[in-house]
Amino acid sequence: MLTIERLETRTLLAGDALVTAAAPLPSIEYPPAERIEHVDTFFGTPVADPYRWLEDPADPRTEAWIEAQSHLATETLQALPTRADRAAQIADLLAQPSVDSPVTAGRSLFWTASDGTQAQAVLFVSRAGRDAGRILLDPNTLSADGTVSLAAWYPSPSGRHVAWAASDGGSDWRTWRIRDVRSGRDLPERIEWSKFTRVAWTEDSRGFFYSRYPEPTNPLESSNSNMAVFHHRLGSSPANDVKVFEAPDQPSLLMEPVSARGHGRVWLDLFSTGITNTLAHVTRTAAGFRVANLPTVTAAVYRVIAQDRRHVWIHTTADAPNGRVIRVDLRNPEPAEWREVVAERPEDIESVTAVGSRLIIEYLDDAVARLEVFTRAGRPIGPVSLPDLGDVTAVTARGDSHDAFVSYTNFTQPDQVLSLDVVSRRVRPWYTPTVPFDPADFVTEQVWATSRDGTRIPAFVSRLRSVTPTGDNPTWLYGYGGFAVSYTPSYSPDAIAWMQRGGVYVVATLRGGGEYGDAWHEAGTKLQKQNVFDDFISVAEWLVTNGWTSPNHLAANGRSNGGLLAGAMLTQRPDLFGAVVPEVGVLDMLRYQEFTIGYAWAGDYGRSDDSEEMFRYLLGYSPLHNVRAGMNYPATLVMTAERDDRVVPAHSYKFTAALQHAQPQGSPLLIRIERRAGHGSGASLQQRVDMSADRLAFLDEHIGKQRSPPPS
Repeated sequence: MLTIERLETRTLLAGDALVTAAAPLPSIEYPPAERIEHVDTFFGTPVADPYRWLEDPADPRTEAWIEAQSHLATETLQALPTRADRAAQIADLLAQPSVDSPVTAGRSLFWTASDGTQAQAVLFVSRAGRDAGRILLDPNTLSADGTVSLAAWYPSPSGRHVAWAASDGGSDWRTWRIRDVRSGRDLPERIEWSKFTRVAWTEDSRGFFYSRYPEPTNPLESSNSNMAVFHHRLGSSPANDVKVFEAPDQPSLLMEPVSARGHGRVWLDLFSTGITNTLAHVTRTAAGFRVANLPTVTAAVYRVIAQDRRHVWIHTTADAPNGRVIRVDLRNPEPAEWREVVAERPEDIESVTAVGSRLIIEYLDDAVARLEVFTRAGRPIGPVSLPDLGDVTAVTARGDSHDAFVSYTNFTQPDQVLSLDVVSRRVRPWYTPTVPFDPADFVTEQVWATSRDGTRIPAFVSRLRSVTPTGDNPTWLYGYGGFAVSYTPSYSPDAIAWMQRGGVYVVATLRGGGEYGDAWHEAGTKLQKQNVFDDFISVAEWLVTNGWTSPNHLAANGRSNGGLLAGAMLTQRPDLFGAVVPEVGVLDMLRYQEFTIGYAWAGDYGRSDDSEEMFRYLLGYSPLHNVRAGMNYPATLVMTAERDDRVVPAHSYKFTAALQHAQPQGSPLLIRIERRAGHGSGASLQQRVDMSADRLAFLDEHIGKQRSPPPS
């Protein structure tokens, strides 16, 4: 359990400006990194890779380098003037109870919750929601340091069992167990080497479908290939699970079983690179299981919503870049026979949920969530009243009734759970979180910048109401821009902490995301990836031009694909930012596909072996390959995790080594390596406090109003 000295946020002088120490930091001596003679050749062009050895975590040189860099970062970050204060502030913001949107199965209600002091959230169960619930599974008992998390859980239709998966130290690998809800004990079977999969229960609750890989040689590094779908029967050994589907001629094919309300038919979501997919459905035969593909005519997104014995309702972007809903008769499933239920609109459809005989559609209107209710025949019932400038994070049906749970958030409101009657469209609070601040003290505005090619780029600018454009406000600019992921107004304790001290927090809505449908996404992929970087730059320049900040007080930040964005800002526009924080980023664009699940990103990035044109385009912006001496890079904190098996930490290791070699003196170029964590999910409470405090203290030091000059 975590023991942290708590401090009431209200006592932290919320109106005070961000300040830093007046004395300059001493010059930093970076740990040495050997440069070797390693050259790869792409279409006749030699490309040096002097830190290739950092890709091997077992290499003694890598181990020594990690240890030395971690020591340097810890020593430097812990000494920052605001670090202890930031840790207390973040601990207080995180020390609030939270509840996630419930799931109904049989007569039981399941949900996860935290009391604000636990390392990991706990799974609860309640009989039809008529009581406060009891603990069904507490992942805090699974490890002494709180780094084993409850990564996924799926109740059986009867509600008598829950398939649950643990993640060890943040890894994407899952170990599945089955818990008996009545006894609270697990069945003896354990399913290992599973990742990127849901569990789809059979209608009789006696078994479920799942996906898994062959046991890997190097679990944290090896490329994940040859996934297969299996059926597990409760009480049997996983060694005897029936293989339902495989694709040996497509080793990179990902396959996820999904179920839908209204019928026990199980579907397979099949995809390899990018966001498009195909669907197949599984039926039981006397000989076992049969898999039949759903005919399609174009590469698009297909998501199963609901079904009955004859039909399936699907949310698709086929012939509708912003999304539409169709109904397919499975006796005659050819595309020419598809019936359109809800037509495409100018607003993007983010999600569709079946609740009783109704469909709840979440639209994004300039990146802000709106809910509308339709019948399954497509007749509009009307909108659901929600606050402005917010995001719907989950919609779950409450059994077979016409009630649903809706989780809603915005920049100053953690997830609140609403109960929605889809017939009357009446919304009532089911769970309302408390926060140690007054949300009315903050304001969020949506502004518009103009990118290099003339495209209008929206951004959300949040701050205390008392903060005005003075030209030197410490400003934290965050972006992502990829994989059709929509970045909408959502709560972040780090952002609240930043704004409480007078900082401005900005989220840019970039091409490559999903906020405006397929065309918006495609405009930020492959040979158009530079649009994403230009969009982010346009927002940064808008903030400067409109008096919110200046380059010395502006920070660029992003995670994962957003880490690539932050890395590109460092190499393309070091003059525009006073600090850059790339987190768990994809930074070697020539080799990303060689590790774990990297090959699946080629739909957005393209690959260096696709064509000479694609290779040269990737080489032109790959952050690792564009580090140059004499560039005067701003203060940089690269953040990664040793057990990140999605974007392997070698990206960050090699990038940091290159930066420190190119700029041995000047602004600090540090790497923070979390030892028992992965790509982000499953971090313990203590890890979250430490990571947030380090990030905020670093930004205080380098873009605060009283900045220390860089070391000479």
